[in-house]
Amino acid sequence: MEISAWLVDADYTTREGKAIIRLWCKDDDGRRIVVFDRSFEPYFYAVGNASIDDIMNIQATRYDEVVRPKRVEVVERKDFGKKTQAFKIIVEHPQHVPSLREAIGALGLDVREADVLFAVRYIIDHDLCPLGGIIAKGEPVDVEYADVALEASEVRAQKMRGNPDLKIMAFDCEMANPSGMPNAEHDPIIIIGVATNRGDVKILSAEDDSALLAEFIDFIHTFDPDIICGYNSDNFDWPYIHQRAKIHDISLKLGKDGSVLQVQGGAIKKVTITGYLNIDLYQVVRRDLDGVKVKTLENVAEYLGVMKKSERVDLSPSEIYQYWEDPTKREKLLEYARSDVISTLGIAEKMLPLQYEFARMIRQPLDEASKMGRGRQVESFLSAEAFKTGELVPSKGGMGETYVGGFVLEPKKGLHENVVCLDFSAMYPSIMISFNISPDTVVRGGDCYEAPEVGHRFRKEPDGFFKRILKDLVGRRNEQKRALGELDKDSSEYQLLDIRQQAIKILTNAFYGYTGWSAARWYRKECAEATTAWGRYFIKKSIKKAEEMGLEVIYGDTDSLFVKAREEDVMELAEKFAQVISKELPLELDIQNLYKVIFFTEKKKRYAGLTSEGEIIVKGLEVRRGDWCALAKDIQADVVQIILQERDPGKAVRLVQDTVQLLKDGKIPLEELVIYKTLTKKISSYESMQAHVRAAKRTKKPIEVGMKIAYVIVRGPGSIGDRAYPVDMFSGYENGYLVGESRRYEIDSDYYVDNQIIPVVHRILSYFGFSTTELKGQPKQATFDVF
Repeated sequence: MEISAWLVDADYTTREGKAIIRLWCKDDDGRRIVVFDRSFEPYFYAVGNASIDDIMNIQATRYDEVVRPKRVEVVERKDFGKKTQAFKIIVEHPQHVPSLREAIGALGLDVREADVLFAVRYIIDHDLCPLGGIIAKGEPVDVEYADVALEASEVRAQKMRGNPDLKIMAFDCEMANPSGMPNAEHDPIIIIGVATNRGDVKILSAEDDSALLAEFIDFIHTFDPDIICGYNSDNFDWPYIHQRAKIHDISLKLGKDGSVLQVQGGAIKKVTITGYLNIDLYQVVRRDLDGVKVKTLENVAEYLGVMKKSERVDLSPSEIYQYWEDPTKREKLLEYARSDVISTLGIAEKMLPLQYEFARMIRQPLDEASKMGRGRQVESFLSAEAFKTGELVPSKGGMGETYVGGFVLEPKKGLHENVVCLDFSAMYPSIMISFNISPDTVVRGGDCYEAPEVGHRFRKEPDGFFKRILKDLVGRRNEQKRALGELDKDSSEYQLLDIRQQAIKILTNAFYGYTGWSAARWYRKECAEATTAWGRYFIKKSIKKAEEMGLEVIYGDTDSLFVKAREEDVMELAEKFAQVISKELPLELDIQNLYKVIFFTEKKKRYAGLTSEGEIIVKGLEVRRGDWCALAKDIQADVVQIILQERDPGKAVRLVQDTVQLLKDGKIPLEELVIYKTLTKKISSYESMQAHVRAAKRTKKPIEVGMKIAYVIVRGPGSIGDRAYPVDMFSGYENGYLVGESRRYEIDSDYYVDNQIIPVVHRILSYFGFSTTELKGQPKQATFDVF
């Protein structure tokens, strides 16, 4: 029997003490196919002085079981490009590896690749791609949880176009929280919203959450999705469901094979459902969506064009229980739940295609790829590429020493007209390719490239491990970009190819940073340090050439330059400059934008400009940061718009004055005053009680490391921290007063004026001669003649 299908997931099952690879597949007819492979054996490597007998005589204890290597082979591999002999240690079961790894390490051997998951090892060794094509031959077997199953005699990859048609289910829970933060020990789940990419939207609700959980489980089994996703579901929804099910003695047999849902970990949870790809979209968004600083479900959904905030029902956490208890308001709560789950599904449909490409590139199942940090993604990609060339994956090392970053030419503060921004395309990858920068090419002498300033040397030939990979990635991306130019932008082919080139770009640009990441297996400080040194050298050289050609450089930062012309047409001169630099240096310099007017503060990476296309671009100012309230960001954005488009600083000042008065009169909406700040560690680990930490201790929401704490500052005695309260503890707001459970709190308008509004606008308006006092009172006239 032969099957052709998409590889959706991979794991293993144990029968009679033997680990058997299990491949979860799906064909184009929608049939679920499971492929078993008994032939693959778990293994890892060790390097050092020992004999096969020394290793075979090792034994270790796993629980009450004594485990030993099954056999040992001597194989030839490469270690940082140099040929070496390694011991390939084959074991009986993947769970024996941790115990044997320690015992073999005690022999003084350097253990390699012992932490590669068994199923991932299989994927890499068979050159398979998650969400890619697979062909399997073998004997059919009967399995209850598959339409087709076979015991494989042969498994190989095949190329398939597009993406598999996967069934996606999103879910979102609401809990009763009469006394604040819901507690799974006594607060029931009252609503579970589910939505699918097949058009289903169901809002399940019940007074008794044992019945609700049973209905939810039944929906999963009936719909039978390939992907289950939520928003912050791994650290909140699933653990809560798990605990409530335990209280009701309900078995969460959600796995396709009848296995129960697994929740592992401490502060950061890992949730596993056999046969399903479990995706926590919050983790995806936190890593891959830079455009949203405060990554609430509502903000992300609006940013991605899934649902506008004005289109959804908006309730505060404290209102959920009130609306549940009041029959006249319950329908609105159900609409709120509907908005949440529809938003979750929409985010999944927007974000998952890029995750598919990451999974394919790094040879990791989709759920694993979605949770990895960028460094781990690069490392997984490198590990798969290393296998192809017989390269051993290094042991974890690196001391994480600091090194000098990119060059920054301090900005010439103030307003400038007709400014061109030029960017070096893929500067760091290009430098690494040009100078053969790779952990295995670092040398002390001979025919080599020597980095400026730092003096690190890299051999010229042969190509290093990183150079070979980067050349291939850059070549693939260039081919894809050329192909994009021949496709209709609205076509599915264009969208798929664009996502693929984006994935390559993201991973390629992360290589340089990876070499300087202390936890990297291929950590090599010399690589990171030399790459930035060459970057500084080339940008300084470019600045000198720009000045020779009659351009004034008003700002330079790492891989970009901002220039204006003293006499000639700036665009014409900038184009000539870019051509000269691209010809003289091993880099491509491209024109990014022409700014009709651009404003720089005295600090790097902080500017706002109006392009020739009429677009306002802001970098580094408070409007792009998440630790200021919305009012501060909005008024700064308005001031920027007035300065750039209307050239009327007086009007901008009058706007600030009016806003200050509205704030003092209690006329600013509460949502404009909420401040968000990330909890970077456990509350107990903070030495000082900062405002967001104090607010976190008072909040009604579940708290975890990495969360944005939403709080406001009220009037009263004590420090700002003493007066920081989470917004979810209030049930109402009117005329500057918040309604708490036992009393009213007044918003501290003076705090917001002095610490939020005035600082962000004074950064800009001070350049026109306005003081903070004037911003609160009557402005004096100022013009652009100030410059």
